[in-house]
Amino acid sequence: MMHSGLDKTQIGRAGELALSLYALITSDGGLEVFSPLTDDDHVDLVAGLRGGLPAIGLQVKTSDAVDAHGLVEARASFPDGQARDDPAFLYAIVLLHAVQIHALWIVPSPDFNRLAYRVRDRGRDVLEFRASPANPDAFARFRIDPMQIGPTLAGRIGAAGSAPGWLLALAGRGISGG
Repeated sequence: MMHSGLDKTQIGRAGELALSLYALITSDGGLEVFSPLTDDDHVDLVAGLRGGLPAIGLQVKTSDAVDAHGLVEARASFPDGQARDDPAFLYAIVLLHAVQIHALWIVPSPDFNRLAYRVRDRGRDVLEFRASPANPDAFARFRIDPMQIGPTLAGRIGAAGSAPGWLLALAGRGISGG
């Protein structure tokens, strides 16, 4: 169920913007979040500590409703064998109600790759996320309070150490303020 007038692309961009806003506010300005100029590397946002280099990349998946079973669904599709498997690459799954993040999961790609249901579709690996916004399931340990997004991302940045080469290459191609 989409919000009146918003299509899937607009809902996705709204989730990216909401996540950026929450990260800025809940980190008390300690995080900088940027949008790559193009989304050809499955990276919707990059983030770093204020004054530092970007250290993590995020693919944001946004839903504005739960399914008939009360679960949030998200899909990530990659060319065969090219799903990114790097602790500095995170999936952010956002359940967005109007302008409020109702539920949020931050899942490192190695865990996402391991826990998501996998299907093959026309030569592509499709990773399917299904999780409850309130009940225990395989992704419950990655569900965070939206008001903790800043500290959570700052912790991930600290754990990532130096920026991986793929992220530096992405930053070199251009990022814009998010």
